[in-house]
Amino acid sequence: MKFYRNKKGGSGTVELAPALLVIFVVILIPMLDLLYLGLAYAAGWYCNHLVVREVACRNPITDSVIAAQSATDAWAGTGLAKFIGATTATNVIVFNPVNPPTPAAPPVSVTVTTTVVVKPFLPIPFFMNVEGLNVPVSFTYSAERPQEEKGIQ
Repeated sequence: MKFYRNKKGGSGTVELAPALLVIFVVILIPMLDLLYLGLAYAAGWYCNHLVVREVACRNPITDSVIAAQSATDAWAGTGLAKFIGATTATNVIVFNPVNPPTPAAPPVSVTVTTTVVVKPFLPIPFFMNVEGLNVPVSFTYSAERPQEEKGIQ
């Protein structure tokens, strides 16, 4: 019987380690970070949705700031906010068309702008700062809703 030898001589085994390094460091970990950023964006949108809903259902003169802070605190206490590593969530409330509203001129709608700062899932060391990969990223959302509670007339 004749013995035939592999002409490559085991070069495939030598190239496996650099290939795995490229796959994990260059492709897989940034892909996980991008999926995480998508989830973080959706969680921040949900925070804005909760806040604008609460503010629109309250008396705009007295309860809007308290309602916004309580909705933000309730969202920050959930497991979703803790998973995405939300460090801060701030709200800016604007009543349309009058700011600040009065009992004689109640607002028609309310606009809430929420800013959420999110830590990266797996910080990747780069020689420069890239938001979402090695430094926190801030997402800003804005939503408008008709004012449901116009106060006692």
